[in-house]
Amino acid sequence: MRILITGAAGNLGRGLTDRLLGQGRHRLVLSDLVPPPGLDDTVEFHQLDLQIGAGLETAARDCDLLVHLPAWHGVHSGTKTETDFWRLNVDGTFWALQAARANGIRRCVFLSSQSWHGHYEKYGFTKRIGEELLAYHHARHGLSYVAVRPHDFTPWSENWPQRYGVRLLHGGVDRDDVLDAVLAAIDHVQQTDDAELVLDATRPNVFTADQLQGWEHDPAGTLEPIFPGAAEAVQRYRLDISQRPTVAPDAGRAETGYAPSRHFGSFLERLMALQPDEARDLTCPY
Repeated sequence: MRILITGAAGNLGRGLTDRLLGQGRHRLVLSDLVPPPGLDDTVEFHQLDLQIGAGLETAARDCDLLVHLPAWHGVHSGTKTETDFWRLNVDGTFWALQAARANGIRRCVFLSSQSWHGHYEKYGFTKRIGEELLAYHHARHGLSYVAVRPHDFTPWSENWPQRYGVRLLHGGVDRDDVLDAVLAAIDHVQQTDDAELVLDATRPNVFTADQLQGWEHDPAGTLEPIFPGAAEAVQRYRLDISQRPTVAPDAGRAETGYAPSRHFGSFLERLMALQPDEARDLTCPY
């Protein structure tokens, strides 16, 4: 299958390109404002600006599937305006879908967000509209699609135990699980002619809401029976676990076979195998 990946130089785009090239099953066409670092010159690349759409129809020629990734995210809310968010997240999605339609591409994987649920914030609002554009193209033009909604997987700049590990208790997911979700979505639309699906790219639910009873009074004591050794880690690294954990949404797993495997327990196993200085100085690989 010939796959067009927009936003290929971004965080997820780089990881997805590596995964798909490693599979050796697909031909890739990449696009972004700049080429991904270290891109093999045998991979077709189109330098273009999605906000105006020029060049997208050429990039999409002879492709079978669109994977649309680029967006300003919640972390950009302080530096990007509503106009910025609209031009990339909404206009960019519209132009990408129009280019797909012009080239007869009837399959799409769209990177949405769990911020879809906070749809009166400027990021979540644009993701709502992005998914509405998919639904419109499904109804009017027969587009088969999966909208992938990841939790937060932004790189950490410091303090891996807090910035990565604690995040897995509420609004976070491991980047590799997100990549697994996108690959599962690609397989699903490849096999399904009339997909109209949301896939929650979230962490596995390894605890229930009932197990979290009493969290406000004793977070570490509540966590310990779920993840033995957690109380020691909380004390050793002074982890702020005051925020009550959440049970992650899990739509689309049965349909796609998406099975995330990284969670606070797997993080804890790795954490306790490291020396404290090693853990605190761990750098983000992406």
